[in-house]
Amino acid sequence: MNRFAPILVISLCLVGIMIGALVIGAALVDLDSSERTHIFAARKTLSESLAIEYAILAASSQQSALESAMKALVAHESDIQSMAIQILGGERLVVVGEHDRYWVEPPVRQSTVTHIQVPIHRASSPWATLQISFKPVHRSLEETWLSGPWPRFVAVVAVLMFIGALALMKWTLRHLDPSEVIPPRVKGALDSLTDSVVLVDRSGSIVLVNEAFCRLTHQSLAALLGRPLSRFHWEPDPEGPPSTVPVYPWERAIEFKTLQQGVRLGVRVPGDALHTLSVTSMPIFEEGDTVRGILVSFHDVTDVDHAKAQLQNAIAKLEQSQSQVVSQNEQLEQVNDRLVQEVEERKRIQAEREELNRKLLERSRSVGMADVASTVLHNVGNILNSINISVDVALRALKRVPTDDMALIASLLQQHRHELMHYLSEDAQGKQLPSYLTMLAESVRQNQGLVETELMGLSRNVNHIRQVVDRQIHLARSERALWEPVRFQDLIEQALAIYRPTLEQGGCEIVEQYDGDLEGLCDRHQVLQILVNLVSNAKNAMEAIPDKPHRLTLHVGAAPDRPGFVRFEIIDTGMGIVSGHLSRLFTQRFTSRSDGHGIGLHSAALAAKNLGGTLQAKSEGPGQGATFVLELPLNPIEVPT
Repeated sequence: MNRFAPILVISLCLVGIMIGALVIGAALVDLDSSERTHIFAARKTLSESLAIEYAILAASSQQSALESAMKALVAHESDIQSMAIQILGGERLVVVGEHDRYWVEPPVRQSTVTHIQVPIHRASSPWATLQISFKPVHRSLEETWLSGPWPRFVAVVAVLMFIGALALMKWTLRHLDPSEVIPPRVKGALDSLTDSVVLVDRSGSIVLVNEAFCRLTHQSLAALLGRPLSRFHWEPDPEGPPSTVPVYPWERAIEFKTLQQGVRLGVRVPGDALHTLSVTSMPIFEEGDTVRGILVSFHDVTDVDHAKAQLQNAIAKLEQSQSQVVSQNEQLEQVNDRLVQEVEERKRIQAEREELNRKLLERSRSVGMADVASTVLHNVGNILNSINISVDVALRALKRVPTDDMALIASLLQQHRHELMHYLSEDAQGKQLPSYLTMLAESVRQNQGLVETELMGLSRNVNHIRQVVDRQIHLARSERALWEPVRFQDLIEQALAIYRPTLEQGGCEIVEQYDGDLEGLCDRHQVLQILVNLVSNAKNAMEAIPDKPHRLTLHVGAAPDRPGFVRFEIIDTGMGIVSGHLSRLFTQRFTSRSDGHGIGLHSAALAAKNLGGTLQAKSEGPGQGATFVLELPLNPIEVPT
């Protein structure tokens, strides 16, 4: 058997507490005092009337009649226990009943509700006292709780209290914010869902919603709680059958106690477009099969429907162009042999590229410049990829040349060469030849321009390969330190030339600020090794944030605070450096990159120290870029070992 509903139990408890309070209050304030007062007044009046009557009988010396009247009254009135007439200062004249047993002298000679005494006068002077002992005022349980007005008042108040408490509990539970008692991690998980989630009770009123539903309806959580879910501006599925009386899925879930899934509804929020939602309603059961509530989720499929409509339109267009595709397939079959030859040509180009990479690797003879050599080969590979793309585009353009159509036009003109004027002006097929020749010429011209553009790009890429290879020759390092006159601008330009194609291809802005007159003596190859490492690190830091526009600034000039020194500054807008990493940046094996080795900056710092200079790094933090500052003496200085 199902247990009672919690609100019914709570309401009954409140009614019980109220009835107990009323009973205790009645006992404390003595609500029966007014009734006792009425009884005392009636008994007092009766006693005074008897005193007058008995005074007359006593005055006429009719003692026997007086005693008979008193006995008759005691026998007739069940509330009277005993009676007596006591002469002042003397003995009792008449006694009826066990008066000595029941009579108690009232305090201060004042009558009470159970013991009343009334003076009897003879002539104008007090002569005797009428003493009457009444039974105590006790009411039975039936008289107290069934027949009196007080029980009826308690019953009416209890019924009204039960109805009011039941209605109040329902209203309170409906408007309470359940999110206040839900654990934060559960509420956070609901709010993190992209789908709208609503919990309704058995009457269809909202008990809990997540942030997605608040955003969908443009209303706050407080405004949604307690509101019937069916009262929103729901619209039937435009692609479904028409319905005059909508039956919502959460109502069906309550009625049939089954999962309702995939029901589509539209909702139109004021000031917003129509949203199409896929609704899933899952009943939540109590003990047994009683539905306690419904968990409703809304998945917005508006964008999916829009994409589906676009896809259907595209399919329709594809079907319209099917005849054109069939004719083009025939042309593709004719050039199949050419494609085979082109594939062989691409294989030959790939083999040449691999051979070129092998030769470039053989020329990398210095272990310290292994990173530079691999970078050069990587750039050459990128340029060769661009060459392959250019060749592929040119070949595709050549394949689009309609040679078969030109041959067909020539054949038609040859067949009608004797009546060419009539054929071109009168024949339906011949009239189309001039316009078709114009379109054919325009297509050939466009293909020719495309091929010329790709061939020019191919020439530029081949020139880039030659320049990169030439730069590698300059980066070859001698086995011993070699001090020679250098122009410091040339050094930074040589280091930049290795990475310039990759930087420009990635859309990086390069800002060069050089003092071209600055010259000095240094070990060219060690300085180039330091600069190449710094430019490489700047490139990698900016590639780590691809969605952000980047700028690489290179500055060479005299150090303002160190006379006789040259300062190189490499400033990037990349991922920046955490403040805690600045002190460890130049230590061996330390790296912040997943594919790094922690050797480049360490070797660069050692090389700068060996040349009598310094290498420092600055950054405002993650995402704020970094600045590397290299300061070297213009002339060799002795460095302590």
